[in-house]
Amino acid sequence: MDQVIFSGHALNGIDGKNRLSIPAEFRETIVRRSNDRQVFIGPATGLDCLVAYDSTHRAEIRARLAAKGHDDDTADGALQSIFRFGGVLPFSFDDAGRIVLSAGMKDLADITTHVWFIAGGDWFQMWNPYRFLEIPGVEPRLLRILRREMAAKGLPEIEPPRDAGEGVAS
Repeated sequence: MDQVIFSGHALNGIDGKNRLSIPAEFRETIVRRSNDRQVFIGPATGLDCLVAYDSTHRAEIRARLAAKGHDDDTADGALQSIFRFGGVLPFSFDDAGRIVLSAGMKDLADITTHVWFIAGGDWFQMWNPYRFLEIPGVEPRLLRILRREMAAKGLPEIEPPRDAGEGVAS
């Protein structure tokens, strides 16, 4: 049997109450993989975005750490666990597929008004679309797709200046 994976992309807006719709295809994958409506979201390793996955992948992360001889009783092991699990929060999506994305999570990825969702197989990433456009080495056709999605949503090609108090907290 083939494993169900995340595939695809979407650009969704965040409303005034910080509600964000997880793309329907991603929600279906979460439910099929883990039989629940919970998504785990946290900082991505080495990238200015969030990574999200279902409870099945969360267990796989723990198993991979254990297979590598991960020891929570060492300083290095504890720091790895803190990053992998302490910075990650569970979010349950409602009947409309929405979560409330906390200010802290938005801050981790410099997210403001829109989120670019891009799948990675067992997980997906959540980007400020303007930060994604800045990544060196991204397949140019993916950037074209994002630019078309942005144009369809009426987003300018260049990120507009932010109001005082908006964006990353200090």
